[in-house]
Amino acid sequence: MLDYSAGFTSEGWFQNEMYIVLQLKKSGLSRKEILNDIIEKNSFQMRSESGIRKRFQMVYRRSETFNDELIQFYLMGSRHDQKALLLYSYLRCYRIPYEFYLEVIKYNYLNNKPLIQTVEIDYFIERKETESEIVANWRPDTKKRLRSSILLFFRESGMLQKKDSVTYEISPIHMSTKLKEYAKEYDKLLYSFSELSR
Repeated sequence: MLDYSAGFTSEGWFQNEMYIVLQLKKSGLSRKEILNDIIEKNSFQMRSESGIRKRFQMVYRRSETFNDELIQFYLMGSRHDQKALLLYSYLRCYRIPYEFYLEVIKYNYLNNKPLIQTVEIDYFIERKETESEIVANWRPDTKKRLRSSILLFFRESGMLQKKDSVTYEISPIHMSTKLKEYAKEYDKLLYSFSELSR
């Protein structure tokens, strides 16, 4: 199991950046060669090299959660498939959002409550503080950013849709039949996005 890390609070959606990294990966380049190519061409369209390096580190780390089949699904798939895979890479890298998915989103959905309220995020974070010294020792501003960071990915993926200022509706994510069939056979976490299944 991954350790708790607040690194995800500086993460972004990075749909295009992931595409760029996966394409270069598929062409057989090493990590260093991919980074050099991105810096040289400014493929991320950023002002500073240090900014590119920081973003690359996050995107590359998440790209490592994809095997060859998932890389292919990302590069050739629909935007829905890409969204599902971006959420997947995020949850595979960060423990807090992963546990939030299992303990709040999936739990509510399976218990016939297809909604979450922002107060449930606060309760979840408070619970994690009692379970983990690492979380308990995070600074107040870090804990404040947790809520918006967690919501960002679930909203971008389409799994959570805003109903009002405090309520979000939970929806399974649309995926292509091929990705769904692959996930059903090989990856329970990814498959659960489309079914929010047990």
